[in-house]
Amino acid sequence: MPPLFAYGSLILPTSLVSRFEDFDTSIDDVYRGNTNGNISGDALKEWQNRKDRIYYVPAKIWGFRRYYSLESPRGGTMLEVVRTNDSNDWINGVLIFGLSEEEEVQVKKTESVYEFADVRDPKLEFYVDDVPNVDLADVDRIQLFSKSYEIDKISTKRTRNETYHSRIITGIKMVDEMYDTDFAKQFYDDFRESTFETAYDSEDPREFNTVKENDRLKGDPDWPVRGL
Repeated sequence: MPPLFAYGSLILPTSLVSRFEDFDTSIDDVYRGNTNGNISGDALKEWQNRKDRIYYVPAKIWGFRRYYSLESPRGGTMLEVVRTNDSNDWINGVLIFGLSEEEEVQVKKTESVYEFADVRDPKLEFYVDDVPNVDLADVDRIQLFSKSYEIDKISTKRTRNETYHSRIITGIKMVDEMYDTDFAKQFYDDFRESTFETAYDSEDPREFNTVKENDRLKGDPDWPVRGL
């Protein structure tokens, strides 16, 4: 089974396992601020039970653009990706290996707002050199959730959902801890440079800045890189 390329909330391993199990603490509790932090203890325990089978490999892929443009019922926007096939467009994320067929089906059900795309011979670049039980040179097919919009039709005046964004940062930290090398800051810098959000300096809902530029506009260009 080809790996799944995750570029948003699925970067967080506990978000992944929450698609497989029903926990006493729901994802809505997390978004309402009813938990201690932005992950639940039940989900973390379930991830610990699976982390020796499911592998997260941080990587970049070319031919896609990522936007904070999917308006969320919880407020703000979540991420979506558009396939452009442009060699200058890229995003980063994680390749997820080791999912069972049943787990993959459950993930698809929770991501039904997107199209499930099969990508042959993807152009990939990895943040790590060696992964146990995975031959990175042999990855010739991946799957991801995307949209088929035309870029110039994307519009929103909503900004990122901050809890959603914070959970992605937590995921980056968790993935970084899986490896001996320290790539979290570089990964997040790349994430900000390759993610577009409604422009803070424009009233046009079709005008987008990178997250990095919007962070600069709000006067805190390193937010929330410090601490990574």
